[in-house]
Amino acid sequence: MKNPLTRTLIPTASLLAFASVVAAQNAPSLPQLEGKISTLPQSAGSSIGGFLNSARYELGRGLTFTSQDGGSGMTVGGQVQVGYGWGEDAASGNTNESEFDADARIRVGGSMMDGKASYFVQMSPTDGGQGTDNLVDAWVGWQIRDDINLRFGQQKMRSGLSADTSANDTDFETATRANSTDYFANRRATGALIEGAFMEGRGNWHAGVMNDGTSAANDGPGQGNDDTDMAWTAGVSFGSHAGNSESWSEGDLARSGDMQWIAGATITADNGADNFTTVNVYGGVKMGNGVAGQVEWWNRDSDNTSTTDDGGYAQVSYTMAKSGSMQPGFVARWSVVGGDNFADDLTEITVGANAYYAEHNLKTQVQISNLDDGTDDATSIDLLFTLVF
Repeated sequence: MKNPLTRTLIPTASLLAFASVVAAQNAPSLPQLEGKISTLPQSAGSSIGGFLNSARYELGRGLTFTSQDGGSGMTVGGQVQVGYGWGEDAASGNTNESEFDADARIRVGGSMMDGKASYFVQMSPTDGGQGTDNLVDAWVGWQIRDDINLRFGQQKMRSGLSADTSANDTDFETATRANSTDYFANRRATGALIEGAFMEGRGNWHAGVMNDGTSAANDGPGQGNDDTDMAWTAGVSFGSHAGNSESWSEGDLARSGDMQWIAGATITADNGADNFTTVNVYGGVKMGNGVAGQVEWWNRDSDNTSTTDDGGYAQVSYTMAKSGSMQPGFVARWSVVGGDNFADDLTEITVGANAYYAEHNLKTQVQISNLDDGTDDATSIDLLFTLVF
């Protein structure tokens, strides 16, 4: 092990280990907050008390206020993520780079008119990887009928299972997404998305139009266009339980004994400078005994440049039963990106270990990754502490 890594990793691991111990000691007290309902005063002179009926806190969701008639509600929540990364930069002569990083988000969402209208806003003190003046999500929705919803605004426009998973971007077994997800998806965009369900929610479909891709975090063109060219997306998914790619959460943390699965496909196209068409297929399974896995594949064609890129990943994991206040988990992932725009395939291998205290809402993660472009390879280590409140 190289000396720079030893000098930086040991104190960092000690710091996160201390955070883990503190979290473990306090984890039993956090669930005590969940589900507690405080009835607000209903005095005639209080407009707030006259409108609100109760407030309920739930770890991972936030503080939810409900109106007296139950037709309106608002939830306020957020998250904090603190991490450390060390890596080799093979392209610059195997130099070492390391940095601490911190990110936070605040979310406000809710519904009104008996759930017919909805809204969601998510902000980050930093740009949150979205590159749009701290705004991560901002949309309004309308329930056309019980099984059809329409959303307008900046949002995830359905580009893949890992990219779509959870609005807060925390329900993952690895500290970072796969390089294939970052290249082909993992962006927000501004537009309109209509979604529906069938087969009692086990089947889902979506269609949308968008422009103004809002993420600057990935190397690939992703879903976004510019402000004048339009893009569109459409897809379908099926699963053993109600839900879609946005409601999927990685890993079999529940260990319920009930197998769950999801499978789907999405196609995205634009008429911008490169005229991309991207096809994504995915599948995920949770065995009910702690074993889980998922796989995705993308293919992207450019009509204007006559090039084709493809790539994907496969991921397996095992989550043990909770021991005391902590639940250990282990994960391995292989990912690759290649095609006409690459001299050689870009291959990534990642292994990680996780300590869950309240599933994905309170956890510590460490992972080691190796990235090989056919000429050079580089190793990186990431540690991440997450609290969703």
